[in-house]
Amino acid sequence: MTRAAHHILVVDDSHTFQQAMARLLISQGYRVTCSSSGEDAAKKLQSTEFDLVLSDIILPGMSGLNLLKLIKEHAPDTEVIIITGNASSFTAIKALRLGAYDYIVKPIDDETILYNVVERTLEKLTLTRENRRLIENLSEQNLRLEKTLSLMKTVNQVSTLIASSLDISEILSLLVEQAVENLKAEKGYLVLIDRASNRFSMKVSVGIDHSLAKQFGMDCDQGISGLVAKMGEALKLGADIPLDLTQRMLEEDESGELFSTPGILSVPLRLKDKVVGVVNVSGRTTGRPFTEEETEFLSSLANHAAIALNNAGAFYRLRRGTA
Repeated sequence: MTRAAHHILVVDDSHTFQQAMARLLISQGYRVTCSSSGEDAAKKLQSTEFDLVLSDIILPGMSGLNLLKLIKEHAPDTEVIIITGNASSFTAIKALRLGAYDYIVKPIDDETILYNVVERTLEKLTLTRENRRLIENLSEQNLRLEKTLSLMKTVNQVSTLIASSLDISEILSLLVEQAVENLKAEKGYLVLIDRASNRFSMKVSVGIDHSLAKQFGMDCDQGISGLVAKMGEALKLGADIPLDLTQRMLEEDESGELFSTPGILSVPLRLKDKVVGVVNVSGRTTGRPFTEEETEFLSSLANHAAIALNNAGAFYRLRRGTA
């Protein structure tokens, strides 16, 4: 972080000392704000974020020690350097115990002492913030990894359930029901392509009115499902949906009952390298859009369902041949 990015608050009841400190710090590239009392400094701290406060211990009204306590309670990331007239005083030692990073002694005869203390304090602040950022990133990555592992485990469990069925209707129902449940979606449905009419029909739905599902019909080149079937790839939409995709949503969902936001996820259902349908889930009970890991989860379920459908078809043909 550059010095210009650091904002320092100087608190002292002497206007002359304030201005002298401000000139020295500004000459080093820092942004500086001045305050003449602890009460005024507290107000500024409520409305502005400061990296460092340089405060005299003896102030009119609120003392420097009370200001220090207030800062550590409400803005613990803000570092504090105490200004004192006596380095060996009890108040200076108490200030360090209350959380002040360091202190400097009036009068400041050697400006390099000020520069060194300020620079050292801000370096410590920068390292603290960087360490916190790294820890937060690591925690976030660990959470994503845990969720991915959990989804992988669920894929294996659901896939075993799907693979145990040789009934085509049951396989399709399990695919949609498990997708909605495990992705914490509000609704979901599966459309299949009728090759004779080149139209979609809805075969399974969850959270959608039965009569609406039964009446559903759409040309295979229309809607979100048509786009996914044509691309042969999953499509994940968040809160901000482009105009062209909004138009496709309206083609598929004129009533506004099929898709819920935030979050729409559509994946193709393939059988023998041909897209035979599309699975759509939408709306999140969590209020968050779908993630890449969840997209992979639904794609994996669709792939396992396709294998089960192929096995069910083979079993059905075998039964017919031996009947």
